[in-house]
Amino acid sequence: MAFTKHEASVAALGSPHSEERLRAIRFIKNSIIGNKTKKELYSRLGISERLVGLLQDPQCDVEMRIEVVVVVGSFAYGSNQNVALLVQAGAMPQLLTTICSGDMRLIEAGARALRSVLQSPAAPRTEIFQGTYIQHVTQLLSPGAPNAQVKSLARVRIAEVAAGILALVACDHQEQMYIAQSGAIPKFVDLLDPQWSSYPKVQEAALEALGHLCRDNSAVAALVVATKAQDNHDHSVALILRLVRDRRPTIRLSGAKCLTNLYRTRSLPPEFQHEAVLTLIPVLIKLFSDVVPIATTADASVAMLQEQAPKVLADLVEPSEELQKSAMEADAINKLAKLITSMSAEPEDESKPRMPTKLGKRSLASQKSRVLDMSCGHADRVKESALRAIAAICSFQEDCRKQVIEAKLLPFIVAAMDHPNKHMRAVACECTRSLSRSVKHLRTSLVDAGIPVPLIKLLSDESDEVKVTACAALCNIVMDFSPMKKTVLEKGGLERLIEMANSMDDKLRLNAVWALKNLLYHADSGVKAKVMAQLGWTGLLRLLDDEDAGIQEQALNLLRNLACGKEEDIDMVVEGFGEQQLLDNLERKLLTPSQNHDVVLQALYVIVNVATGRDQHKTAIMDRLPIVQSILNYMSHSKPQVRAATAWCVINLTWTDDAGCQERLVRLRNMGFESKLQQLLEDENTDVKEHARTALQHFGHGESGSSGDASGGGIVPMEISGSAAGSASGSNSETQGTSTSVGGRLRRAITRDRDRDRDRERGGDSGGGGGGVTFGILHASRRTRD
Repeated sequence: MAFTKHEASVAALGSPHSEERLRAIRFIKNSIIGNKTKKELYSRLGISERLVGLLQDPQCDVEMRIEVVVVVGSFAYGSNQNVALLVQAGAMPQLLTTICSGDMRLIEAGARALRSVLQSPAAPRTEIFQGTYIQHVTQLLSPGAPNAQVKSLARVRIAEVAAGILALVACDHQEQMYIAQSGAIPKFVDLLDPQWSSYPKVQEAALEALGHLCRDNSAVAALVVATKAQDNHDHSVALILRLVRDRRPTIRLSGAKCLTNLYRTRSLPPEFQHEAVLTLIPVLIKLFSDVVPIATTADASVAMLQEQAPKVLADLVEPSEELQKSAMEADAINKLAKLITSMSAEPEDESKPRMPTKLGKRSLASQKSRVLDMSCGHADRVKESALRAIAAICSFQEDCRKQVIEAKLLPFIVAAMDHPNKHMRAVACECTRSLSRSVKHLRTSLVDAGIPVPLIKLLSDESDEVKVTACAALCNIVMDFSPMKKTVLEKGGLERLIEMANSMDDKLRLNAVWALKNLLYHADSGVKAKVMAQLGWTGLLRLLDDEDAGIQEQALNLLRNLACGKEEDIDMVVEGFGEQQLLDNLERKLLTPSQNHDVVLQALYVIVNVATGRDQHKTAIMDRLPIVQSILNYMSHSKPQVRAATAWCVINLTWTDDAGCQERLVRLRNMGFESKLQQLLEDENTDVKEHARTALQHFGHGESGSSGDASGGGIVPMEISGSAAGSASGSNSETQGTSTSVGGRLRRAITRDRDRDRDRERGGDSGGGGGGVTFGILHASRRTRD
């Protein structure tokens, strides 16, 4: 049977003659470098096992090892399947062994091959953290004096590759700390010194590694900012800032990534914070807007600028309303829109005649470049990055949202919802979520764009990431003031939300319950009945007892909205659960030691709403001594919102128009409520003091109110709505504030998440059970945990 030359070369790797093996491996190397087809051929011929076998052979000399390692690196480059085959054959331990050898050529070849393997998600990261491999890689970061001769140049190349390896494996907090403890940070900072400016690749690699090490890791970031260069003692942040202003765009991008990650951890020294912000925003905008179209797929550096700079800008401005405004004022939105448009335009019909002018030739060349951009996936990566920046910039500021609408980006956002790439679909949902925080745009532009239908479709997406972000956007879409609420109900959105509320995924459950809560805000009794017919009271009970405190909180919010409105709505809740089971659950929430204060707050407001119902509902609450005692105890809670909620409970339980009011007043006075309310008159929080004053009127302190009395207020049901806020990086929700209206006065509700304060004003509505008085709304605001 005749062998092809490629089959023969693989067979020759098993020859007993070293010269024949060396010729074979060099033939294979020359065949596969840059040739994907040949790599696939050799993969079918079982090259992986052969290569690893040679590295395991103690008789394999250094020259042969170098050639084998080069082939391994080429075989791994750009192919996850090939990497999986190499890992399965046992390549990782052999590559790690090469970086511990004493031969500089073998170390460099082994490090490059190891970097190629680690660039694939198919490669395990655990093995490099075993033994002393990380320490060996860290030692490779010291190339010696920059003015040394040829031997030092090889060490510089090795330092660049070693930095790349450490950047690839610094993925979680534990890995970042391990690398930092190996002594890598001072070595990286030394490479940022101006004396290494003739070697931009090694400085770029050092910046990338530092950026990966301190991403979302304040402990490592603190070590970075505390480090100074060994030779001239320059501060690390000063060195990074200098490189952010470097003339080379790729250096500026790497420096911007590093500085952005330091800024996000709030580790920058005060003297550098202002300068960092003033520098970063214009640098990043210039990086993605001042690049020419790609002429070939080989223009990797230009592609990287367009693909990555908008993402870095998104990371920078995402947590800060002030930075979002600064980005808008620097014209970031319009320049991002131009970038998105340039990557989305259809190529012109080249069959049409053109004027043979120089301008026409340039136009044709530019158009051909655009076609190349799109054919290699670059255009989609740029659009995804740019849309992510758009979502971040317009997450807080109404002016930013207005500018996005005026830039005519909505059609691109809607189109991205149907993109085959899941990340593009997810980022389209992020844009929708940011834009949908605007009441004006919910009523106009988003309706005209037809956002709800594709958004509902994405609730059934194959990707959980897309479903989570779509559901987060839907949280805003179904708010009471949105005309799209009806569309969601008619197009199957409710059914999908119910399915997701029963998901095993915590994020899906949380966002689904959040959306259902908002769907029930200001909902009529028919919508409430429809929701509960599908969710079921058992399903709601399961969510109330979820292990995730955030889901418990939102389930209580949902229950609170169910019990807000007419007495018949409260009857539905009490009858649906059963009075005993409902009160048992609320009692557990209030009595659980170290209970999340958001859960306590929402449990109290469920009691507030149930207490707006019939006399029998108030009596049922009063007959639960542990609940009543808990209300008294929580009057001393550290959170003013909780203290205010306890006063609301008293107000509604003692409303003077109700039969049985006097009996409840006597019981509450005997338990010490009256004296405790008097203490709250001295509370530092204005809302607490006002609610306590209103409650004390029912005990005969001052003028007692009556239903609809402008001076005293009425029985007040408290309804809740909220918007899913923020991005992919995730934090738990914190419900912060209450809004109240006493005697028809509606105040603005203040919502505050863990990172910053936000407020959104909602209108009042006629409340049930209190003679038609207006009531306030507590808004729960959070960052979606993506």
